[in-house]
Amino acid sequence: MFIKGIKRNYLRVLEDESIADEDKIDALLMKLGGEFLVSKEDRVYIFQKGEVTAKFDAKHARAYQFKDYLCKDMNKLFHGF
Repeated sequence: MFIKGIKRNYLRVLEDESIADEDKIDALLMKLGGEFLVSKEDRVYIFQKGEVTAKFDAKHARAYQFKDYLCKDMNKLFHGF
């Protein structure tokens, strides 16, 4: 996943007023990695592609408005995908 694609998806979710602020990080994770989702128990997302596994705890994620930090974290999370 390239950082530009992550930022594009981030902005789409940010501008979508139908998604509540507290659900935006979850919506972004599903946009970016929905096809690789293995588990989503208690807002802890586990994605897997081949032998690469990535875990993201949406409960403890930074506020969605911190775009630069969030995009960097997402890039690290999905880099191997």
